[in-house]
Amino acid sequence: MILTGPNRTISAELSENGPDEAPTLRVCHGETTLLEPSPIGIETLSESYAEGLTITEYVERTIDSAYRTPAGKRLEHRHVANETAVVLSREDGRRLELDVRIATDGVAYRYRLPGDGPVVVTGERSAFRVPSDAAAWLMPFEKKHEGIWRETTAADASGQYGFPALFEVDDGAWVSLTESGVDGRYAAARFAVEEGSSRFDLRFPDSARHRMETAEQDVSARRPLTTPWRVAIVGDLATVTESDLVADLAEEADGADPSRLEDESWIEPGRVAWSWWSDGGSPSEYDVQKRYVDYASERGWEYVLVDAGWEDEWMPDLVSYAAERDVGIFLWARWSDVDTAAKREARFSEWTSWGVAGIKVDYMNSDTQEMMRFYDDLAEATAACGLMLNVHGSITPKGLRRRWPHLLTYEGVNGAENYHPVPNTYPPSHNAILPFTRNVLGPMDYTPVTFSAETRQTTVGHELALSVVYESGLQHFADDVDEYAARPLAEAFLEAVPAAWEGTAFVGGRPASEATIARRRGSEWFLGSITAGDARTVDAPLSFLEDDSEYDLELLADDDSGEKLRRLESVVDRSETVSVAVPEHGGFAARMTPRDGSR
Repeated sequence: MILTGPNRTISAELSENGPDEAPTLRVCHGETTLLEPSPIGIETLSESYAEGLTITEYVERTIDSAYRTPAGKRLEHRHVANETAVVLSREDGRRLELDVRIATDGVAYRYRLPGDGPVVVTGERSAFRVPSDAAAWLMPFEKKHEGIWRETTAADASGQYGFPALFEVDDGAWVSLTESGVDGRYAAARFAVEEGSSRFDLRFPDSARHRMETAEQDVSARRPLTTPWRVAIVGDLATVTESDLVADLAEEADGADPSRLEDESWIEPGRVAWSWWSDGGSPSEYDVQKRYVDYASERGWEYVLVDAGWEDEWMPDLVSYAAERDVGIFLWARWSDVDTAAKREARFSEWTSWGVAGIKVDYMNSDTQEMMRFYDDLAEATAACGLMLNVHGSITPKGLRRRWPHLLTYEGVNGAENYHPVPNTYPPSHNAILPFTRNVLGPMDYTPVTFSAETRQTTVGHELALSVVYESGLQHFADDVDEYAARPLAEAFLEAVPAAWEGTAFVGGRPASEATIARRRGSEWFLGSITAGDARTVDAPLSFLEDDSEYDLELLADDDSGEKLRRLESVVDRSETVSVAVPEHGGFAARMTPRDGSR
C-alpha cells in the first residue's frame, strides 16, 4: 500500500510481509529512501500484534487544522496532512488498528487496540531502519536527557539514544526521528541500536523491578488504547528545523484540540533574570534577589527565577516588591516536594496567595509511565492555580504543551549550567547541533548568554546570538546582571529581544558547524548565528523578510579577539545577503526594524 502526503513529495509504503514477519513501513522523500522497510507491531501480556497481520480495511481522510500557542517558533500553526486508518487482522480474528499520517513535513504512525478493559503493553516492534551510510547526530541516552550530542553515522551507532535522532540520508534529504503525544496513559521511549545494524528500535524505560539493562517496564493501560505517535520529520534541513510536527500531532485520539484551558490570557512568555548560575548560594539571599528584580524591571524583562535556597520567611515580601516593579517571580521546587495531591494543594495554594507567577520543578530524571502521570498531575494542578510551569531534569518535549499551554519550557538539554565543570569537555559543536535536534521538538531551557563562564570556548558574539538561535517560552539569561551591565551593546540587545515569536526561518548552516536562524516578532526580525570550528565568513541571505520594505539593520559581531562586540549599521532589504567575518567558535546577532517605523 503506497501512501502519499499533501504535497506528494513524501510517501510511505506499508507492506504486510509473510505470516512469520512483522509488517513494515518504508518512507521516501522524492526518489530518496529515508527509512528502509522498518518493522511495526505491538506486544501485550496476553497477545502479540506483530506477525501474520493482513490489511483488511482502510479509510483515508484529509486533515487541515489550525491552533495557537502562547510561545514557540510561531504562535499561529497550521497542520495539513493525509491520514490512512488501516485495520490489520490475524486469522484468529485479532485486530490491530494503525493510523499512518503523512504531513507536509513528515510521517507518523500510532497503534490502536480496540475493545475495553485493562491491557498490559510489554513492548513495541516499532523501529526505524536508516540507510547505513547516513550521517547521524545522536545523543547517548541518560535519564536527564543532558548528554553531549555527537556526529557519527548510522552504521557506527550502537547503544541507547535519546530523542530525536537526526540523519542526512542523501545530500539535502534529512530525517529526524522522535515521538509525540506521550502522557500518563503510556511511557516515554528511547532508541536501542545493535552494533552494525543501523536499525533504531524503540524501547520502553528500564524496569524498576529488574537490574538487567535490557528489561523494559510494562505499560498499564486500558482499551480502547491509542498509543503515542512514532514520528519521522522529513525534508530539507530548513523543513526539519522549522517543523512543529511534534506539537501538531499531539491532539486527542479523535483529532480534537487537546487544550484543557478555556482561558489562556494569564500565560505570558518572557525573559528571566536568574542568579543561581553565577552564584549558587545567591537564591538564599533576599538582597541579591531584590537586585535581580531591580535589574529585570529596568530592562523590561518579565520575570526573576529564585532557585534552590529561597526562604518562606521573606518570599512574600520579594513577590510584592517585584509586583510593584512589574516583574513576576518564579520559584524553584524539587519534584518530590509536589509529588502528591496533598503536597500540591498545600504548596500551590500558599504560593499563589503570595502572588507567585510560576514554578520551576526539578529532578524528575525519569521517562517511566509513573513519571508521565506525575507530569499530567503537575500540569493540571498548576493550571488550576494559574501558575506557569518550567520543568528541569525533565523529558524532552512530546507535545504536552498543546494540552497545557502554560508549560512554557523544558530543560532536557545539556545547557549552560554545564559550562562550569573543569576541565571543560563541552564542545562548541554541541551548541551548533541543538537547533537541528533538541530545539526542533519544542522549547529548550538552555539558559543562554553566559559571558563570564571561565571555561567558555565560545565568543561573546556566539553567546549573545543564543538569545535568538534557541527558542524557549521562558528565556533565562543566566549570567550575573553586572556582566550584562558591563556590556552595554549586549545589554541593549537583550532588552529588545523577545521570548515569544510570530515566525521562524532557517537561514543557513549545518549541524555541528553553523546555525543561522531568523525570528520575527511583529514587523521586527532578529537574526542569530553561531559557529563551531575555524574562523570563517557567514553569509546570511535576507530572503526571509516577508515584503520589499527597507529595514534598518543593527549588527552586533565579534571583534578579532572574540571577547568584545562591534556594532555595525546599514539599510537592507530581502534581496541582500549579510556577510559577517566570525572568529573561531564565533557568532553574531542582529535586529532589523522596518524603516517606515512600524513594529
